[in-house]
Amino acid sequence: MTHGLPRLVLSALLLSGAVVAAAAPSALSSSAHDSLETRLVSSLTAERGPQASAPVFTSGGAGLVYYRSAVAALASSESDFGWQALTGQTFCIAEGHGAARLIEQRFAAHARYYPSSAHALIGLKLGECQVVVEDLVLLEPLAKLPEWRRYARLLPRLADAERELMVESAEAGERDLLAEWARNGRLDQFIRESVDEVAFQAYVLADTLDCH
Repeated sequence: MTHGLPRLVLSALLLSGAVVAAAAPSALSSSAHDSLETRLVSSLTAERGPQASAPVFTSGGAGLVYYRSAVAALASSESDFGWQALTGQTFCIAEGHGAARLIEQRFAAHARYYPSSAHALIGLKLGECQVVVEDLVLLEPLAKLPEWRRYARLLPRLADAERELMVESAEAGERDLLAEWARNGRLDQFIRESVDEVAFQAYVLADTLDCH
């Protein structure tokens, strides 16, 4: 758990060269307080000590790209639901995800917001939306899990939309450490761990609400 860790996060979708920004997202959030970003902050603090400055997560500038994913959606396996059928319908999405505005504008759909990626996924199982919109990095492995066999229809990625997040730091030591993590695969490990945690927390929520 990483409650109380400082963070400043922005996200964006790259749409044919245009950037649409949204405030305070959390990539791969397993709860309202835990995400890929808090995992990164926790690891940086462990490596650099509590006196190290907190990194700034952003969608622009000259920072290091720590996360990139296409945007996709998950629907009921029994449906033939596609992107075009979303017109006038509701989609589940985590608060702060930059895709919300894009989907609303492109398909005239209605966003239903949740405090985390895990909660948004359960919104689909509860029938609160037609699809859950999330990052392909999360949805692709999730659709292969047995507990998601009834909700494993993966809509095609939106070819002209990509979520890209960057991290900036005022200290050279932190920049060097993050660059090293990018080279040696540790950033990818953090992403895999965050995906696993979202899947686990979604399973716990589904079990609690009896909506498997």
